[in-house]
Amino acid sequence: MGRIGFGVLGLLALAACGDTGIRGSGSGTDLPLVEMQPNAAQIVPPGRWKTGLAVRAFVPDAEGGWVEMPGSRCRVAGGDYFTADLVTPARLVLPDLGPDAPQLVANCTNGQLAGQAVVMPAYGWPEDGRPSGVRRAGWGGGWWWGYEKTGPLVYPDLAVALR
Repeated sequence: MGRIGFGVLGLLALAACGDTGIRGSGSGTDLPLVEMQPNAAQIVPPGRWKTGLAVRAFVPDAEGGWVEMPGSRCRVAGGDYFTADLVTPARLVLPDLGPDAPQLVANCTNGQLAGQAVVMPAYGWPEDGRPSGVRRAGWGGGWWWGYEKTGPLVYPDLAVALR
C-alpha cells in the first residue's frame, strides 16, 4: 500500500472519529443519549440525519424561579412516529424528518409531581420571516422527489414544569 493509500485510510479514520451524525443546536451535549424508537405500526418518512435536544424537568421554588428535578421519568412522543422513555436530564436523539417532523410531547413525573411540555420543530433560513411550504414533484408509481425552502430543522430544548 502506497502513500496515497495510507493517506486515504488516515482521512477516513479521522472522519469516523469526528462526526457523531447528530445535528441540532440544543444544549445538553454532555448528557446521556436516549434514542427515540420508531413505532412498528407506523411508516416513518425517510430521515436526512439525526438531530438532538435536551429534556429537563423543573419545579417552581419559593422565590418564583425554577429548580431542576433530576431523576424525573418522562415519556416523549413524536407524533405517531416515535416514542422514548427517559430519566431527566437527557439528550433525546431522533431522525431529522425535515418537513415531515412531528411536534414532540413530553409527559413527566417525579413522585406526586407531574407535567407536560410540547415543542414544535423549528426551521432556519427564511429571510422574509415566514417559512415556505414543502415543494414536491412526483413522477408516478409512488415515487417523489422533494425539496424544502425552509432550511435545517432543529428542536428547541424541552423544559417540563412539574407541579
